[in-house]
Amino acid sequence: MFRRLSSSLPKDPEFPTDLEKLGYYINEKDQIRSIAHPDEEFNFFISKNERVREMQREALDTCIRKELSARFEASSLNVTRLPLNAGPSDPHTTILTSSNLATARRLIVYFGESMQDLGIFAHRIIGQDSIASGSALDFVHAIQSTEGSADTAIVIANLGQLVWYRRGQRAMTIASWNALPRRTGVGNPMRIDPVKNHIPGNGNTKEHVQSVFEEVLGKLARQDAVINLIGLGEGAEEAVGYLEQNWRHWDSKVKAICVGLGFVWKVGDDVQNEKFMDFWGKRARAYLIHSELVETPLAGRQDLSCNCFSSGESAFTECIMPRAHKSMLAFFQLVNDIPGYFEAELDIPRDGDDTSRVVKWETGIRAESPRAA
Repeated sequence: MFRRLSSSLPKDPEFPTDLEKLGYYINEKDQIRSIAHPDEEFNFFISKNERVREMQREALDTCIRKELSARFEASSLNVTRLPLNAGPSDPHTTILTSSNLATARRLIVYFGESMQDLGIFAHRIIGQDSIASGSALDFVHAIQSTEGSADTAIVIANLGQLVWYRRGQRAMTIASWNALPRRTGVGNPMRIDPVKNHIPGNGNTKEHVQSVFEEVLGKLARQDAVINLIGLGEGAEEAVGYLEQNWRHWDSKVKAICVGLGFVWKVGDDVQNEKFMDFWGKRARAYLIHSELVETPLAGRQDLSCNCFSSGESAFTECIMPRAHKSMLAFFQLVNDIPGYFEAELDIPRDGDDTSRVVKWETGIRAESPRAA
C-alpha cells in the first residue's frame, strides 16, 4: 500500500487581501471591475479547482469587508460587541448601531440571512450593480435622508458571523471558516469546537436574535422608542418567533414589521399568542420573490396571515432588500405618520384561479390609537 507524504501534496492556495493585487478596482460607478478588462466583473471561475476558487472568493470578500467597514464608520454606524461586556479578545460577534441609538425615539432594526457578513445584503448585487446597493449602505443612506432621520436610529444584526476564530480574534461565517488556511490544498477544514469557538449568548441565530432584542434594544436604546423591524429569510423567522413568544414585553414598542421571503411559511398553526397575531395581520407586510413590480399585491395571506407584495426580485432571497427596502421604509413612514393605521386585508386568489387578478391596494385607517392594534 502506498501513501503520499503531506510534503508531496499541493499547497493550500493563497491570495492577497488587496483589491489591486487581486487584479480589480472600484470604478466611478462604485463597481468592482477587472483592471485588465474594465468591463468585466469578478471572475470566480479562475480554476477548475474548487479550493482555488473558494480562496480567491474569500480574499475578495475580505477586501469588501474592509471597504465597507470604513464606509459604515463614515455613515455614523458604530461596531457594537455582543455580549455587551466582551472585550476585544473575548469571544464576541459584532453588530452595527447608529451613533444616536441611546437618544432616538424611533428604531429601525434589520435581521438578515445567516450566511452573510455583517452589513452585506447580496454579493451578487455588489458584483453586478455596486458596493453600496449590494450592502446596507444604500439602505442606511435612505433612512438618513428622510425627514426626522436625526431622531431615527439604525440597528443591523449579524446572523452570519457567529463562529469565534480564536487565532484571528474575530467572529466569522461558516464560509469564511471553511476558507481558513489548511495544511495542504486537499486538507479538511478545521473542526469547530462547541466550547472554544462558541460565542456566549450568540451561539446560533436564535440566541443572537434574542441578544439583540434584550441586550441592545432592551438596554442601550430609549425605553420609550418605537421599533420598526425588518427580517429577511431566516432572520424573519427568528425575529417573528421571538416576538410571538415575548409579545407581552414588546407590544407597546414594536410598531410595524416587514419580512422578505423566498418561501412562504405557515404562520398561525403553532402560534398561541392571539394578540400578536392580531398585530401581525394589521401592521406587517411580506415581500415575496416575484417578477412583478415592487409592491404589487400578491396571494399569500392565507398562509402568512398578513398582506403579501412583490419584492421586484424574481430569483434570490438575498436580493430582496436591495430591490424593496425603499417600499419597506415608505410603509414604516406611513404607519408612523397616520394614527390608527392598519393594513386592509387583501384576499387575492392564487395563480390559476379564474378570478386571479392584480387588485388596487388601499390603506385602512381606524379612528383609534396606534397602540390599540
